[in-house]
Amino acid sequence: MELPDGFVPQLIALDLDDTLIEHDGPVHERVVDAIARVQSMGIMVVASTGRSLSTTTPVCRAAGMLDWAVCSNGALLASVQPEEIVESISFDPTNLLLEIEKRVPNGSYGVESVSGLFRTNRAFSHAALTEEVREVPFEHLMSEPVIRLVVRSDEHVDEGLGFLAEELGLHSVVFGTGDVAWLDIGPKGVSKATMLARLCDRLGFDPALTMAVGDSMNDIEMLKWAGVGVLMGHAAPQMRQHADVVTGPVPGFGVAEALDAIRG
Repeated sequence: MELPDGFVPQLIALDLDDTLIEHDGPVHERVVDAIARVQSMGIMVVASTGRSLSTTTPVCRAAGMLDWAVCSNGALLASVQPEEIVESISFDPTNLLLEIEKRVPNGSYGVESVSGLFRTNRAFSHAALTEEVREVPFEHLMSEPVIRLVVRSDEHVDEGLGFLAEELGLHSVVFGTGDVAWLDIGPKGVSKATMLARLCDRLGFDPALTMAVGDSMNDIEMLKWAGVGVLMGHAAPQMRQHADVVTGPVPGFGVAEALDAIRG
């Protein structure tokens, strides 16, 4: 792949799952070396992920990205070393929970607190979200502001839960289906891109001198915002309209290919 002539970013933002790593997979040595090389050029490399802080920082440390991490789809900014929450954006989930529960009464609901605790009314797979999970009664999900609300339903696999986004005018939302229909809801107007923009303001970086690498729906705003948006080669074809260039399809190796294209 080729980048615009002479393009050298100040900051590179990397999605984690299916971009930097395969789900629950290791960080490959090739991408660790590529990250170290661009960092030696004075370029900052940060994670930008839907994961919570608890499952983000181990990957960052393994990759050698020790500065900043944008977590929970942009609702949280943290330093990696030391591990510390620097900024968060929360919302009251009460009205959303009550309205969605009317429409999906048998759904599984979970909320993520600012501290990273994930509370759910019914256990479901959460490995990529957070390490800290507590099962509680439904009404306890409304006890404090949250940075994320997750909805899952086995009964809506065929049609999905996208209809809720339109009916309820939800906050920032990503949705899809697989073995289960799901919604991942964040604060209104918040995305990976908005927190990356705040990080650039904090550091005095020019957003035009940024690169972002991602593969999925929750990366769209980030890819469009970045000076150069790089899409993983395995991403759905409709994603290509949101990126400037496409890299290889293999997680880690595609990122290394993109980083290796940077020449100081």
